[in-house]
Amino acid sequence: LDRETLLSALQNVAAYITKKGGNVTVIAIGGAINTIYLRSRQTTHDVDFFNNYLTADDFKHLIQGAREAAKRNPELEESWFNNRTILFIPKDQRQTLTDQAFAQREVIFRQGGLTVLAAPWQYAFCCKLDRLAGSGLHGARSYDLDDAVQYLRRYLVKAGQTQVSYTTVREWFTQYLLRWTSANDEVVTKVNTTYRAAFRVQYNVIA
Repeated sequence: LDRETLLSALQNVAAYITKKGGNVTVIAIGGAINTIYLRSRQTTHDVDFFNNYLTADDFKHLIQGAREAAKRNPELEESWFNNRTILFIPKDQRQTLTDQAFAQREVIFRQGGLTVLAAPWQYAFCCKLDRLAGSGLHGARSYDLDDAVQYLRRYLVKAGQTQVSYTTVREWFTQYLLRWTSANDEVVTKVNTTYRAAFRVQYNVIA
């Protein structure tokens, strides 16, 4: 699904929610952020979302809106807009991540009754780092390193920083209940190299 297809689909969801008198905010994580907002990927498979504050009515509006959008565009599978990602987030992390996303307030889509926020950049970065180190639930993919670099860049821009300390990255892992191994140190080296090339800087972004 390319950027235009996703935006059109989200507009249809938003129109449905508006028609029903709803107003829903969700937090996106994964390729949809890269495709819609960062424009660092051409396509993605779906839009993964969560929000620990969603009510039963909110969820009903979202699912029905997604179905309406799928009826209008044969490119969309029924599960193009889903919250399966919540299964991979520990229950005691869901509230923290929701609150961090609302505080970050990085809006990737807003129209009518639907707002889509980006997941916390540091969390998205850590998930990629975890997968690249071989600890994730799924094997690393070709775009994971570039994704990690893009997420870290956006975190730094929002924070008004040019670098982040190695200690801080380790603290993020602890906060998000991820395990740090020697493989992560190797991935940090790759992130530094890729970041230097991508953004033409002479320093290690993780120092």
